[in-house]
Amino acid sequence: MSSSGEYTYKYPRPGMTVDTAIVAKPSGKDPAQILLIKRGKPPCEGAWALPGGFVDENETLVSAAARELKEETGLDASDSYLTQIGAFGDPGRDPRGWTISVTYAALVPGSSAVKGADDAAEAQWFTLSDVPTDLAFDHKLLIRSVFEKLQDSKDASSSEDLIRSLQEGAKRLEGPWTPPKE
Repeated sequence: MSSSGEYTYKYPRPGMTVDTAIVAKPSGKDPAQILLIKRGKPPCEGAWALPGGFVDENETLVSAAARELKEETGLDASDSYLTQIGAFGDPGRDPRGWTISVTYAALVPGSSAVKGADDAAEAQWFTLSDVPTDLAFDHKLLIRSVFEKLQDSKDASSSEDLIRSLQEGAKRLEGPWTPPKE
């Protein structure tokens, strides 16, 4: 402990981020879709990514995920339907330094109007079979993991079209991700 009573942590600590995958179920003629943002600032400026960002001090992870989603897309997420998918922290996933991302996902009834804001230049829905493969950071891995986990969810089990779309989307994103250079 320091003389001021604060503890000085002697081990390095990573940055903490959250990312949120919103997947719209097939509806009528509309196929299943995922919401992505185009990054408006470095690193990975111009690349598509999941909405997300750094967790503020004293903020819960799920609150940070909902906040970042609203800031970057205008989509309001209730904390109650965001499900934690996993934590990702491979070395080199973020050129700014060591970061760990906790990824959340939600299945929603259909796509709604979105608009890129904050540090997102654009926000756009993609069909699960048309997700870009040259995504920012390690989001290829994150989205593949989301698709694989959602296949087993109770909400997905009632829709063969959704399960098939999730399987095809995951297959399209197989293989390693490329560490960002910037």
